[in-house]
Amino acid sequence: MPLKRNGEICKYAVPDFVGKLTRAEFDSYNDAFETIKDEFAALEQIKKDMTELTANPGLFTIPDSQFVQQSIETQHSERGDLNLSWDIRSRLLKLNHADIFLCERMTADGKQFAVIQRYESNSPYAQTNVNTSVMLVSDDAQKAVEDYVARAEHTLRFMASNMVATAQKIVWERIASQNPSRIIRAISERCAKVVDDAHDEIQAQSLERKLSQRQSIGQGV
Repeated sequence: MPLKRNGEICKYAVPDFVGKLTRAEFDSYNDAFETIKDEFAALEQIKKDMTELTANPGLFTIPDSQFVQQSIETQHSERGDLNLSWDIRSRLLKLNHADIFLCERMTADGKQFAVIQRYESNSPYAQTNVNTSVMLVSDDAQKAVEDYVARAEHTLRFMASNMVATAQKIVWERIASQNPSRIIRAISERCAKVVDDAHDEIQAQSLERKLSQRQSIGQGV
């Protein structure tokens, strides 16, 4: 006998959710997901880009011709009297309202590399803060890329969390008289699946690269 909820048959399947939704739940799910579909597409693209970063970190250390003679200025004091200029070497990721760049500058001790996030001028962060943020600094370009990838999973999880919060608000507004927990869980699990897949792929690529490096070292001995 078909499972029912609130008098409706649970027969509608949605991606990455093991249960079935009623027609009312399914309509609410679609309404809520419509509000985050662009962010979800961006999440999937970032997952793809992060996997590529992990597989070929050295590729992103090669200067990109489209950023020749482009620079970024970063602020290092609240008064704004200590600024550093960095040359853009390559773009690591493109987010919804920001870009992540690998940058470089010359110092008295040689080249210094940094992963810098530059926000669009109309983004909420840029409107209340400076539009650049130094995420990490290194004296080795490839290590800078690898260290960034190790931290970038947090970006995915933060994006997924924000999307679920946005969808949850829509669901509550639509069916506040009912319990929308299953709809919210279905959306949450779909977003989490992207993040979990990214984690698994990044870990697999990282392990493969380390094993390859060990084999190269062993062959060179």
